[in-house]
Amino acid sequence: MNELLPKVLLASVLLVNAGLAQTYDTKFDGDENPLSEGGRWTNEGLDWAKIRKSGGIAYGTETGTNTGSRMYDDSIAQLSGFPPDQEAWGVVYIAKPNASCYQELEILLRRTTSAHNATGYECYARCINSDKSYVTIVRWDGPIGKYTTLLERHGPDYGLKNGDVLKASIVGNVITLYINGIKKAQVMDDVFKTGSPGIGEWLYCPEGRGVGSNSDYGFSSFAARGIGGANKAR
Repeated sequence: MNELLPKVLLASVLLVNAGLAQTYDTKFDGDENPLSEGGRWTNEGLDWAKIRKSGGIAYGTETGTNTGSRMYDDSIAQLSGFPPDQEAWGVVYIAKPNASCYQELEILLRRTTSAHNATGYECYARCINSDKSYVTIVRWDGPIGKYTTLLERHGPDYGLKNGDVLKASIVGNVITLYINGIKKAQVMDDVFKTGSPGIGEWLYCPEGRGVGSNSDYGFSSFAARGIGGANKAR
């Protein structure tokens, strides 16, 4: 038997495993609608709005006035090629907190999208810092409007303010949400095993209050990492 064979096989396994892990970071320079950055960001879901970037901010494009299931046409963008265990975080930009609307910023995990289908996990917080603040972890189960709330927390400890870091991770079946490095929510779910990280933003304005405020909040930077490797995709 060739004594080199086991070493060759081991090296091959290590290279494959290293290749599964990626990182990506951006400060959203330039102007794009929709967000692409050389094709790294995509949104194949026809029922969901797009993310755009301008002036160093990535922000949503939905109207904020839809009703029924169409109310949940969150603006989304996702990366690709990440391993199942992953984490992502972004510095939030909140120029004009608006308590009369629901302005939410989201970190997406294990996200996949197709024409009328979106699956994966969404970890989000409201863009105000008051007793009306909240953080929530949900599982998107396919068609627009079909999701399962896994965990939510309410109160002044759970809101976002300008410059905060919103972060989420999934390792195995454990999903964790952080604000400024402090764990705010954690839950377990076994449904989705693959997909990539991304960002999302939701705007809903009852009676039209605050319509057009998409660019008042968003992300000023973003980074994602496949947990368990160090192969960088730029």
